[in-house]
Amino acid sequence: MLKIRLAGLLVVALFVLSACKAKSPTTVPTVTASPTEVKASVELIQNECLVCHTDKQMLIDTAKPEEVVVKESSGAG
Repeated sequence: MLKIRLAGLLVVALFVLSACKAKSPTTVPTVTASPTEVKASVELIQNECLVCHTDKQMLIDTAKPEEVVVKESSGAG
């Protein structure tokens, strides 16, 4: 009787676990860029950096203003 119960339990367990099985593997579409496209995008990025970093007026306009540092070590204490 114990063997029948164990066999039945095994069949039920296999049935339950088979329901959790993935139906089909999902594939992610891959996008490949040609070397010329990658090179062109890198050149655009580099050119954009050069434009920003060589524009003197824009650097002056966007610079962080200097802050006055107050020394807190003076006085009684």
